[in-house]
Amino acid sequence: MAERILTEFEGRDDTERFAQAMEYCRTNPGTTLIVPPGEYTVTGELARAAQEHVMRGDWGPNPQRIMFTPSYRYDRGLDFTGHRGTRVLAKGATLMIDGFMEPVSLRDCRDVEIVGLTVDHIRKPFSRAVVRTEGEDAGEGFIRARLVFDPDMPIVPPSDGTAGTCLTLRWQIRDPETGRAVSADLRIDGVTDEHTALCRVSPSVRDGMIFTCVHTFHARPAILIEEAENIRLTDVTIHSQPGMGIVGNRSRDVILTRLRVVPAAGQFWSTNTDATHFTAMRGLLRFENCEFEGQGDDFTNVHGYYQAIVRRESASVVFMQEKTPDGTHAQSLDYPEPGDLLELTSHDTLEVRDTYRVIACDPMEEEWMCRTTLDHPLPEDTEGWMLADVTALPRLEVVGCTASSHFARSVLIKTRSALIEGNTFRNVQGPAIVAAAESWWYEGVCPANVEIRNNRILNCGWAWGEAAGIVVKADSDHPTGQSIRNIVIEDNIIDAPEKEHAIYCRNVRGLIVRRNHTNVSGEPIFIEDCAEVRTAE
Repeated sequence: MAERILTEFEGRDDTERFAQAMEYCRTNPGTTLIVPPGEYTVTGELARAAQEHVMRGDWGPNPQRIMFTPSYRYDRGLDFTGHRGTRVLAKGATLMIDGFMEPVSLRDCRDVEIVGLTVDHIRKPFSRAVVRTEGEDAGEGFIRARLVFDPDMPIVPPSDGTAGTCLTLRWQIRDPETGRAVSADLRIDGVTDEHTALCRVSPSVRDGMIFTCVHTFHARPAILIEEAENIRLTDVTIHSQPGMGIVGNRSRDVILTRLRVVPAAGQFWSTNTDATHFTAMRGLLRFENCEFEGQGDDFTNVHGYYQAIVRRESASVVFMQEKTPDGTHAQSLDYPEPGDLLELTSHDTLEVRDTYRVIACDPMEEEWMCRTTLDHPLPEDTEGWMLADVTALPRLEVVGCTASSHFARSVLIKTRSALIEGNTFRNVQGPAIVAAAESWWYEGVCPANVEIRNNRILNCGWAWGEAAGIVVKADSDHPTGQSIRNIVIEDNIIDAPEKEHAIYCRNVRGLIVRRNHTNVSGEPIFIEDCAEVRTAE
């Protein structure tokens, strides 16, 4: 196996040297690329322009509508397209991204390993300010204050031709002494210069607290894994990204070992949205001894897509379309493979009516749908029914990981085999672990064969959710029956004295809840509409 060092490759800058090195690895399968310790600037014209447009407010109050579409043009950094057997050894190496782009693209590749690489940004894709309260009553339960932004995080005031930087898309106020988020409200009254905004805040906000906000929701991820096989990321760190940390789509066998999606030193925010998000995966998806903190959404969401039946060519030939509000998270078409099994599922109740095998499938990217031939006829009336590919679901393992102080949930499970064991969750805004299909978001399927054991869950669910620790449910308008199967919840520690429930379960057939140690304000375990339940302490 050949070894090459990044410094052996020519280029005017780091971006060109990496491009030359990646092309060499593509044409020489099995190459190990050694990246010496240090900081490397990776950028592109589209990346720099995107950041400028977002910060000026050119793309509106939520730039996602521009940046998160199949037609959006963007720069890629390390591009692994076509690679076979490449290893990148980059311990102590940091990609300092200049602009908004996709720093690492693992597309159409297999047997690739990245070790020790860090991704961060020269100008963070979020802003940080110190809150300076003035104590003056502003009415309606507010007091007047100023936000003083860090010198290296200037914002753009509104002026002729620009709306200025959006500051309230997603934001949080934290107590720097504890690191915890503060329940508060905020109103921006104006931006006086690139480092100062006038505002009103709740009286719960004290002088010197830290305000942090992002300027876009979804965009390209820091690392994309798509149409890839046998991918290993070891000791990789993501400090920031104007979107998700890792998006995996239509890939097989991904192992993440000691992955860290955490804020850089002195910061409270990491990725704008999910730390990781995996869709239509196969084989094994394993998180081992990973760490997540400060991201703007889940630590991971693992699911397939519900497909709407938009029209029928015959009783067994249909046109299917993914209907999630934001499109797929890779912004590429989702479709089944011949031989896959599809479940016919009610959007209203999440009950499964029948299962079909795919005989043929023709992707129609321009129309954002696929023509699918099934092995037997559908019912005459399919209004309100969806098809879900249950073959494109991975075995999920989350073992020995930690997650703290982030939005939404930590682990969101929508697959048919999962082990969540020996993890620690602390100060998460929503429930730590959720096993639930979401028909309203067209993300499924109803989970099954899930083991949740030996986890420590501390002060989670403080902002919302049916329980602090673990929630299992069919999430639809009128969930009916037991569409979730075989859930084991045992030997977990759930300490959330301000929350009413520790564990909430609904719509499960085959539920075991035992030997969990809880500290909550109300009934620790709440179970409804379940069958074949075994509980013991």
